[in-house]
Amino acid sequence: MPVIANNVSLAAGASSVNIFDNTNYQFVNECTEIRVSAAVVGANDGVQGTNVNYRFTINNTEFADDAVVPTLVTGEPFTDGAASYRTNSVIATGQARNRPLLVFRNQTSGTLIVKFYIFISQQA
Repeated sequence: MPVIANNVSLAAGASSVNIFDNTNYQFVNECTEIRVSAAVVGANDGVQGTNVNYRFTINNTEFADDAVVPTLVTGEPFTDGAASYRTNSVIATGQARNRPLLVFRNQTSGTLIVKFYIFISQQA
């Protein structure tokens, strides 16, 4: 099954590009499952407005807007199966081409790294 996984470094006040852009999965078929896992490397205090947040949508359906990204925990592996890092698990329901969007935003005063792992089910 396809996976998109990487790290993104975000300066203070910066936002990432759409993680799905320029991949084979910037559009997905109907009934495609997408599981998003993410974690901040470093402190993320969990107070909205002073941390790293994310937005996740498919077409016009919003699954997360300004939601807090969990902090990476020492000793807990960062994998698709780690429930503490799973931020979303959805199935695209649009009739044809579904457009996922995932953007991270750093609202802290320093540069932070976000790890992400996105599982995409087989395209029908």
